[in-house]
Amino acid sequence: MPHPLPLTLAPDAQADVSALVHRSWARCAKLDPQLLADPNPLSQADLSDQIDAHQALLHHAEPSLSALGALAQANHGIAILAAPNGLILHEQGNPQFLDKVQRIALRPGVSWAESQRGTNAIGTALFDGRAIRIHGAEHFLTRNQVLSCHAAPIRSATGDILGVLDLSGPADALCSYALALVRQLASGISNQILVGSPLQRLEFHPGRMAVGGAATAILLLDDALRIAGANEAALRVLNTDWRLLGTPYTQWIDGTPHPQDTALHRHDGLPLTGRLLRGPQPVGAAPRKPAPPAPSPTAAHALPAPDAMNRPLLAQAVRAVDSQLAVLLQGETGTGKEVMARHIHAASARGAGAFVAINCAALPEHLIESELFGYEAGAFTGARREGARGLLRQAHQGTLFLDEIGDMPLALQTRLLRVLQEREVQPLGSEKRLALDFNLISASHQNLPERVAQGLFRADLYYRLQDIPIELPPLRARPDLARFIADQYARLGGALAADALDALVRHPWPGNYRELLSLLRRLRCLHPQEEPLTAYQLPVPAGHEPGPGSMPFDAPTAGQLHALEQSAIHQALHDCAGNISQAARRLGIHRSTLYRKLKGQP
Repeated sequence: MPHPLPLTLAPDAQADVSALVHRSWARCAKLDPQLLADPNPLSQADLSDQIDAHQALLHHAEPSLSALGALAQANHGIAILAAPNGLILHEQGNPQFLDKVQRIALRPGVSWAESQRGTNAIGTALFDGRAIRIHGAEHFLTRNQVLSCHAAPIRSATGDILGVLDLSGPADALCSYALALVRQLASGISNQILVGSPLQRLEFHPGRMAVGGAATAILLLDDALRIAGANEAALRVLNTDWRLLGTPYTQWIDGTPHPQDTALHRHDGLPLTGRLLRGPQPVGAAPRKPAPPAPSPTAAHALPAPDAMNRPLLAQAVRAVDSQLAVLLQGETGTGKEVMARHIHAASARGAGAFVAINCAALPEHLIESELFGYEAGAFTGARREGARGLLRQAHQGTLFLDEIGDMPLALQTRLLRVLQEREVQPLGSEKRLALDFNLISASHQNLPERVAQGLFRADLYYRLQDIPIELPPLRARPDLARFIADQYARLGGALAADALDALVRHPWPGNYRELLSLLRRLRCLHPQEEPLTAYQLPVPAGHEPGPGSMPFDAPTAGQLHALEQSAIHQALHDCAGNISQAARRLGIHRSTLYRKLKGQP
C-alpha cells in the first residue's frame, strides 16, 4: 500500500538531516498508514491513571518543567514531559502556542511514540535512547513540520528510560542552545532521582576542583561497595557503559572515598575528586541497615519527607484515617497538600492499596459522572465497549484523595455525599450497587465555611469531609525560614550570599513551597557556579533594577536567557573536554557559531 504522506524532505533541510533521522524515516515508512492517522487520546480517567502511575517522575521533574515552561512561554513554545511509552503526561508554556499544537494532537493523553506520530523528537529520542532535535521538515508527518522540537531521555540509576523532557516551538524560530539545555535539565532530573536513593553515593569528576555542579558524576554503592546505579556523567568519566552495574567500585577507581572532597584516581591514572555521601533516611527510621526494606508502591514515589513542622500533623492524620475518620487538609496553594496526603496514605493501614487522586476543579462537567462512578458497556454514545470502572472503584481498599474539593460543582456534591455516606457506587447504565472501602482525604485552598454560607458548598458534605481538619501552614510562617531556604538550595549544590537569602526571606511566597522549590531549581540552572548566589543574580521584574529587593520572580529575562545559553555552552565544552568541534555538534550549532558565542557576540 503506498504511503499517503511525502517521504522526501524539504530541499533546504535535506542536506542537514542526520543518519539518525534518515533511519527513523526508514522505520516510519514501513508502518501501516492507519497507525499514523489522527490519534485516539486517552480518556480523562485513563490519563489520570497514567499520571498517578508516573507520580515519581512528575515529582522529580516538576521544578525543571517549571523552569523550562517559563523559558518556553517567553519564547512562544511549550515544555513537555512524556512517559517512557511516548504518552504526553504534562505540558506548559505559551498559551497561544498551546492552542496551536492542540490541533496536531501535541497534548496530554496522546502518545508521540514513533509508531504513532512518525519521526518526532519525543518518539525518536525514546527509540534511540539519546537527545535529539527534530526541526521542521525533518518530521515524518507533514502536519508536524510546523514544529521545532528538542527532547532528551530521563534515565533511572540503572539506565532505564523513565520519560522524556521536550522543548517544542514553531519551526521558524530555531533556538541554537535549546537541545543542550533540555539535555542538561533531563540529566538534572535523573540526578535528583539518584540523590533520592537510600543507598550511599559517590559524587566525583575529573581534576582537583571541588565536586558539584550539573556535570557531577554519580555512582550508587551498596554496603559492599558494588555499583548499584550510575548517571550518564559517570559513564563518560569512567569511559564505560551500563555494564559497570554490579561490579566492584575498586574495579574502576583507586582510593578510599570520604564525606569530604578527596583525591582519587581512575585506573589509568586520571586524577579525580570525589566524596561519599549517605542517602536520605525515612522519617523516624533507625540508622541505615545493610538491606533496606522493600518500599511500598507509594513509598517508591520518593516523596520529600515531612519536616519537623509537619511530622506531628502527619501522625495525627494517620491515626485518623486508620480510625475510619475523614481528613480535610486546608492551606494555601503550594503548601504541599497532595504530598501530605500521599504520606498519610503510605503510612496508613491501607498503604499497600491504590492512591487515587481526583482534581475536582479539573474534571470536565460533561464527563464528571462517568469518570467518577464508571459505566457499563454501551451506557451512552461513545462509551468504551468494555465499560469503565471509574475512579471511585479504583480507590477500593486504598485511599481516595479529593483535591480542590471546594471547586466541585453543586450538582455533583449531592451524588458524592451519597457515595461517601453509603460507601456504595452505582455505575452509569447499571442496576447494581457496588461496595466501596477506602481512606478519605480531601484538600482545598478555599475557605469552605465561607462557601457554605454563600450557598456554593453543601453544609452536610462539608461536615462529612472534616472529621479531622488539618491546616498546613504557609511557607512565610516558618520560624526557621532562612535556614530552610539555605538548606534547600544547598541540597541542589549551591550556596546563597547573605543579601540573596535576605531577599528570599522577605518575599511573601504566594505559591509557597511549590514556588520556592521551582525558583531554587531555576536559579541553580541559571547559575551553576560554585560562588554564593547574590541578590543581584535574582530574577527582577521588567523595568526594575536588580538588587536586594528584586522581587517577584518573573519568567526569564533576556539576560537570564543569555545565562542559560552560556551555561549550556560551558556544559558542552566540559563534557567534550574542550573540543570545539564536538561541543558544537553536541549543541546542534556550527563551529563558527560556537566561536562567536564564546567571544560574547550574538
